[in-house]
Amino acid sequence: MSGPGHGGDRALQSTAAGLRARPRPLSRALSARLDRRTMLRSGAALGALATIVPASGSGLSAGVRTTRGELFSRYLGGEPLNWWLAVPRRATGLVLALHGKGSSAGYWFAALDAPRIARETGLAIAAVDGRLSYWHPRAASDSPSMLTREFLPMLTARGLPTERIGLTGVSMGGFGALYVAGELGPERVFGVVTMSAALRRTFAATSIGAFDDEADFLRHSIFMRVDRLKQIPLWMACGTSDRFYPGNVELARSLPNARTVFDRGGHTTAYSRAHWGDGMAWLARQV
Repeated sequence: MSGPGHGGDRALQSTAAGLRARPRPLSRALSARLDRRTMLRSGAALGALATIVPASGSGLSAGVRTTRGELFSRYLGGEPLNWWLAVPRRATGLVLALHGKGSSAGYWFAALDAPRIARETGLAIAAVDGRLSYWHPRAASDSPSMLTREFLPMLTARGLPTERIGLTGVSMGGFGALYVAGELGPERVFGVVTMSAALRRTFAATSIGAFDDEADFLRHSIFMRVDRLKQIPLWMACGTSDRFYPGNVELARSLPNARTVFDRGGHTTAYSRAHWGDGMAWLARQV
């Protein structure tokens, strides 16, 4: 049985070998408030941070423009990162969608029909490759800085509303959505939607390659950062047969204001497909 947007439980090879050297992690900068003027200045300086390749294809279908392109990142080195974007005619907000382990940005469009969700909710949906970063700062990469220092400025330059954003994620991306939301805080994040979030209480229980070591796990554990999430609206879905179900239940107990859907299902794309629309409809009401 395959998991949603990731490669299941197969062992991951270390990401360090495939990533070129990068600057000192800038994750602490995530907590700083970035107003629109700051974001525009950052977008103007993208020449030093990343090269944007013009989208290889775009189209307007049923009131939603879908675009894709490439981002060369200094924080997530190696091959260029693919990005996808679905923008309805009158977008009311922007949501970053973080994919699962072994997947890519295209998952939200090929498997979960992001253009349809954008049309139904009025939310612009942006996704970018995060590789095997597990969406937190690592010894050899810093995907959160890629999101805030490179991807968001690029979206700002395209006229999208980036002052406050929503976050959604599946499996590894669910972990990442919670992590990034906690770093940015309620002033920058209007809500989070997760499906089958990859939540474990101990380092020994995590997938191989998810964290550099136990110290990395403890430093970035969502359970050690609950206070940062208490003021951010949260919607969580997880199947009762999912291996991450116990972790999702425990986090929900720590965040009593979270909306939860714990029902029959496993760690599958079918489960995510059945629940993402409801979660995004809820997220649209938080803007």
